[in-house]
Amino acid sequence: MGGRWLTLLLLIATSTLLGIAAARGQTATQPTSAPTNNTAVIIRLQGQIDDYNRDALFRRFKEARRAGAKTVILDVNTYGGLVTAGLDISRFLKQQDDLHIIAYIGEKAISAGAMISLAADEIVMAPSAMIGDSAPISIGAGGGMQPMGDAERAKAESPILEDFYESAVKNGYDPQLTQAMVQVGRTVHWVENPADGQRKFVDENQYKTLTGDGWKPVEGVRDPVDAANTLLTVTTDLAQKLGLARGVAASPEALASDRGLTVAATLVPSGGERLISWLDNGILRGILFIVFLQSLYAALHAPGHGFPEVLAVSSLGILIGVPMLTGYAQWWEVLAIIVGLVLIALEVFVIPGFGLPGITGIVLFLGGLVMTFVGSEPSGLPGILPSMPATQDALKQGLFVVTGGMACSLLLWFWLNRFLPKMPYFNKLILTNVGGGTATLAPSNSDDSIAIVGDAALAITDLRPGGSARLESNGNVTAVVSDSGFVKAGARLIVREVAGNRIVVRPIA
Repeated sequence: MGGRWLTLLLLIATSTLLGIAAARGQTATQPTSAPTNNTAVIIRLQGQIDDYNRDALFRRFKEARRAGAKTVILDVNTYGGLVTAGLDISRFLKQQDDLHIIAYIGEKAISAGAMISLAADEIVMAPSAMIGDSAPISIGAGGGMQPMGDAERAKAESPILEDFYESAVKNGYDPQLTQAMVQVGRTVHWVENPADGQRKFVDENQYKTLTGDGWKPVEGVRDPVDAANTLLTVTTDLAQKLGLARGVAASPEALASDRGLTVAATLVPSGGERLISWLDNGILRGILFIVFLQSLYAALHAPGHGFPEVLAVSSLGILIGVPMLTGYAQWWEVLAIIVGLVLIALEVFVIPGFGLPGITGIVLFLGGLVMTFVGSEPSGLPGILPSMPATQDALKQGLFVVTGGMACSLLLWFWLNRFLPKMPYFNKLILTNVGGGTATLAPSNSDDSIAIVGDAALAITDLRPGGSARLESNGNVTAVVSDSGFVKAGARLIVREVAGNRIVVRPIA
């Protein structure tokens, strides 16, 4: 029975994972007409920026070319995400010389979203939209900004500043404005010469010099545009005045209509991409971690039934697989998780007692799982102490999810051990006996089910290496683990070790 359950659920899990993988290549398209010289395609980029939707965006540009697009309207709505993925998308957009790319900001383009928008050929915003705030800053517990060390800040800011400067030079923005979105400590004023109407963006020192020569702040715009203790973040009206936004439109379709463009297709995230985004939620990953621990406990407590094992493998597969798709899990983190599980398994099933291998396995497993919440930084792997506040916050989230999941699992284990044996139906499991009929699996905390070393027993199920056996001393059926690998049902056994709920047996020759 256990083997059939295992096979069936593994097939279901495999089909689900294949469906998710196949969904990576699916895109919703809405063709409206044959390609023309003014053909445009709308590509929607929303949610968290990561490796998964970065690759999806690259595929959609290929689809846009197949649709004959000369213009791509990139519908941006994001608070940002992985800096490395944002940098990849920014470089990609700057290399599309055969396409005119318009970044349309319907609501927000924050952090990596601002980086991507500035890399497009031009920006058009919806009324009351927002762009900016791309600095790697550190936020304290009280909500205020905390200083970073000079080396940390330089390491974190260097590739981002360079990318913003390159975008500014390429697309005609003032570099001081764009870099003020990244770097704390910059003061930017917008001043005007009343004599000839000349305007320019200047820093604090230039401002003092020019105002002494009669220059004045531009009327109708806040002064300074960005202060030393803020990050430049602007809404639509100010973005237009500062030259960051080249127009206003109510929607991507309205923008296309205003420009006389024919929309050939609208490429939006597929169902598979939305599923991956949903599975990447921190709360859901915490629930999956609890499910994994509970099913692992059930598999070790009453092994050989199939369902707990498959549930443990499936939940762990999602916990690791989704971060690998989105770019948060690195190869060494996955390796640490696998090695940790192998060491734990060796400690439980092979090595007597509990010592260094088990402790090392737990540390590797939990450490690797925490680090799957932390994306790589532009300078490489984040290491033990990430330098960017975004990765530091991700590390804190990983620690919170893992420790919270462990605490909840301990409470659930206590509740199950105390109350489940007293509940109708759940206080026993009905197993098929070797000779026909049924046998009752006694609760693990029942005094009648306690075995002692040297007891004889009969295998009721196959031991793989876990399963169930009837103790000849009291006739009860309990969970056992074979220290000799696979044992067929019906074999006579002898109890070799008893440690709490764990009963180790060996077949009698």
